[in-house]
Amino acid sequence: MSVLTDVQQMEEDLRHRSEKLNVEFKAWMDVSKANRDGQAKIARHIAAIANHGGGRLYFGVDDDGNPEPRPGAFPLEHYRSDAIHNFLKTRLEPPLQCEVRFTEFTNGVIYPVVHIPPHGVTPVGAKDENSFMHVYVRSVGPESVKISSYQQWETILKRCMRFRDVEAVQTREEDDLTRTQAMTKAITESVTASVLRILAENMSPAPAARPGVDWTTIDALTESARREFIAQIHALDFGTTETDQQVQEIAGKHVSAGYALLDADNNFLTLERPHKLLREASEEMGKVASFGWHDFIVLTNSDVSPRTRLWSIDNKDHNGVEGMRVNSRTVYFGEYDYWRAYGNSVFVTTKSYREDYHRLRFGIDHPFLTSVNIFIRMHCLLAHAAITSVRVPGAEKVALFTDHRGLKDRILGRGMDYGLRMHTHLKVVEDRYFTRLVVSRADLLEDYFGTLKRLCVPILEIWGGSNFDPEEWFTRENVEQIISGLRKEGSTVRLLDQDV
Repeated sequence: MSVLTDVQQMEEDLRHRSEKLNVEFKAWMDVSKANRDGQAKIARHIAAIANHGGGRLYFGVDDDGNPEPRPGAFPLEHYRSDAIHNFLKTRLEPPLQCEVRFTEFTNGVIYPVVHIPPHGVTPVGAKDENSFMHVYVRSVGPESVKISSYQQWETILKRCMRFRDVEAVQTREEDDLTRTQAMTKAITESVTASVLRILAENMSPAPAARPGVDWTTIDALTESARREFIAQIHALDFGTTETDQQVQEIAGKHVSAGYALLDADNNFLTLERPHKLLREASEEMGKVASFGWHDFIVLTNSDVSPRTRLWSIDNKDHNGVEGMRVNSRTVYFGEYDYWRAYGNSVFVTTKSYREDYHRLRFGIDHPFLTSVNIFIRMHCLLAHAAITSVRVPGAEKVALFTDHRGLKDRILGRGMDYGLRMHTHLKVVEDRYFTRLVVSRADLLEDYFGTLKRLCVPILEIWGGSNFDPEEWFTRENVEQIISGLRKEGSTVRLLDQDV
């Protein structure tokens, strides 16, 4: 089967434990500061796997590939993302951003899995127990060893050069995109000025009306990205399992959302150096809205790194940057997404509902969304808009939009129970619901919580009634409780108006 869940990926890794150099198994162990040797070993394995091209490290599995029960001395919080990254940042050079996922295996035990990206343009070094830096690679066993032969250096250096080639291509594409956008902007401004001059010479002056937001263009760009996402889902090689069936249904059950950066007169802005902007924004998102993944994420793997593209939409050419595409090699961790950042500062992402994955995972017999996941989706979107708005000159307004599809008959779950407890049993009548919200950059930055509430409450009001009042529920106290729960699960989440 081509579409794997996290559990199926773990089953495959265990089944082929002696064949996969990109997978490491470690027993439950202390990874705190008290165990410096343990931290050094984990850092060594992570560096070696990164230098092999990326892979996974499992905690709670012995050397023979047997999943072990979790002892009480090692709570899951012990392995959360920030705990792992706290010691990795002092032991790896250059720094490496890993992803910690908690996988509930078939034996009912939850296992921390560190997903390790490949190295970039340079190999990743790791400090040993004596703080000496070494370059480690994977060897048969599998095991992590210090690099010691010409052949090992040749393999890793060739891969580094491929990354350098990709980076050089991206730089050239970005330069071409920037020049094209600058030329288009200059031509547009010149033509506009000529037209206005002619009108001024031949017409009596009239009060200038400020144009509204060009939702027609935004809708067209959004729909183009959404249709491409659907095409990628349809292109997967499906089997006959429940997982395959669920993934097929994503074509009709997903949410498209995004934002546009505008000047004071509601004009689109030209993105200068979009790749650099997206990298910086992705790095900041990791600090305020990382749930193992986040909106408009920039990956470093040469196969999935963002690329410059040109699209013909409604008989007009639009250029921009495209995120990772869904393909048959993708492991289904509960959510698929696809995004575009257009050169006119319109950002669009389309993603599946994580709640649908949990419905299958926990065997729940009714469709639902949860208030927590709605908060996560809207916070990811709004945080990215806030982060980019301060980096794009002239951005005075942000036009936010959402388009939910596949809502019919869903009820609203609460807390982290994934549909086991309900806010209300009211079912959604319509299959589609969309929202639009235009805010000033000042309001977004100075009243982040208020803007987030304005974005979330209209969606929650689909279920509003005598048993659930979204306005009363969406308080700072409730949201901070949600954030506290997410942090305990290993997420890095913070409202932008909260102190670090």
